[in-house]
Amino acid sequence: MSALEYDLYIKIDEPDIHMINYMLEAEDNLLNVRNVDPKSNLLKIVVVDTDLSDMLKLLNYLKDELHLEVVKYGPSLGVL
Repeated sequence: MSALEYDLYIKIDEPDIHMINYMLEAEDNLLNVRNVDPKSNLLKIVVVDTDLSDMLKLLNYLKDELHLEVVKYGPSLGVL
């Protein structure tokens, strides 16, 4: 059975982009972070459905420290 992927979009202050990438991609093959729009600092995090709840909790925990905001999330359409 394959897991459903979710696209999770966040806005983050530019100085914190490197830190969130480092933290989230530290575990190989757990998720993928992509820079969608460098001008608005919008990132897309691709995560499987079984990890979505934990990812949302983690981002909520980090939101003040890393100045981030979850913009939206939903099932992945398979495009950048």
